Amino acid sequence: MIREEERRTKYNIKKTKNRLLMEYARTAAISALIAITFTTLLAIHARNEMIQNLYANIEEQQKLDERIAREIILQTDFAKNLAKENYAVCMHVGELYETIHDYTNAQTAYENALNRAKPGMYKPYYKLASVLIAQEKFSEAQQILNRLKDTNNKNLIKYKTRAYIEMGDKYYSIGKFLSGAKCYEKAYFYYDKFKKKDKVVESSLKERISGAYTQVADIMVKSGLNSDAVRFLKKAENYDPENLNVKYKLAIILSDSDPEKSIDYFEELVSKIPQYIDSSVYNNALMKSARIADLDNRPTRAKYYRYKIHSVDLFINRKVIYPNDFAVELEELIVKKSWFTYPIKAVYKFINVSNSDIVNLYADFVLTLNDKEIETITKTVSNKNAPLLSNGYESAPIRVSFKKKILTRRELRHYTIRIYLYKDEKYKTLISETEVPEKSFENRH
Repeated sequence: MIREEERRTKYNIKKTKNRLLMEYARTAAISALIAITFTTLLAIHARNEMIQNLYANIEEQQKLDERIAREIILQTDFAKNLAKENYAVCMHVGELYETIHDYTNAQTAYENALNRAKPGMYKPYYKLASVLIAQEKFSEAQQILNRLKDTNNKNLIKYKTRAYIEMGDKYYSIGKFLSGAKCYEKAYFYYDKFKKKDKVVESSLKERISGAYTQVADIMVKSGLNSDAVRFLKKAENYDPENLNVKYKLAIILSDSDPEKSIDYFEELVSKIPQYIDSSVYNNALMKSARIADLDNRPTRAKYYRYKIHSVDLFINRKVIYPNDFAVELEELIVKKSWFTYPIKAVYKFINVSNSDIVNLYADFVLTLNDKEIETITKTVSNKNAPLLSNGYESAPIRVSFKKKILTRRELRHYTIRIYLYKDEKYKTLISETEVPEKSFENRH
């Protein structure tokens, strides 16, 4: 047998050559792992910085474009020579003025461009209508659009769709919601001519129409014109049938004028968002409907409505937390730099300000970035051994530590913590939504 070659360390410990090689390999592997981890962290950090800089660069680019446009305009007397220039120059000048928000001069430039445009060139019509809308010259913008016959030309359809969306947005921004809704409907009319539909664009248009009609309905309610409010809400529902806010407004208004129809809406709402509806209004609609059914000699239906009153109350007591049932206290929030990251830790307390004792209660703490859920932590707030009694009883401190490693202090400002409370996981109630306070991480690095 060949004896393995032995070596002595400085501590006089004998080691074989194979053992030495294994130790060298392990040391090299650990060093490589540390290097890879460090490099990866630096790469992630650089990527996040790049993304942040990209958004910053867009804003800077816009400011730069505006500054350059101002300098070009100051150095050139466009007003003197514009009448002699060709179509392309007039369009370019109009865009320069539009960049600096000088819509009056932009209008003049686009008018000159329109006079020089060849048949079938629709962009100057759109650009002129756009700056007229920006100046709230709606009738003039409408006249420009009316000059274009409705055809199947793709560019014409595109420009008219955009123009009516802009007009609707402008009307909406100054509180003329009905005019805004009608413009959005015209935009949808032209959009619908496209052979290929874009679901995002279509959804956005429908939401705009529904939102404008909902605003009109709110004004009608304040004026005591509930029948008109119902009519406009029905229009809103037609464009956005899944909008629960519209359904809730209809349920509330109809609870007086048509309680049985109101119940149809309330039943759907109770099955989906019971925590956000007024159960007392629902109960009143049920009682009125029961009386109406009695008068119409429909005893079975009347019995059903009275049974629903009891079942709804029982359901709410067992399953539902309302947004105002609890107050939230943030006792501590720490964002202290650890290596290259800023982990978030928080301590909360919940105060039961409702009139009911609550036994089993849970909380979801959701870290979000630009409305996207990044991480969720679930905690037990109370149970049968530590119930939350009514009228001001406080929970024990709830400690939350998010695992998400945020890489820059600047990035922290974009994060939000949402807190949902619930008895039943199906019916979670948002009771708090706060941005990460800037003071929580200043001087903590």
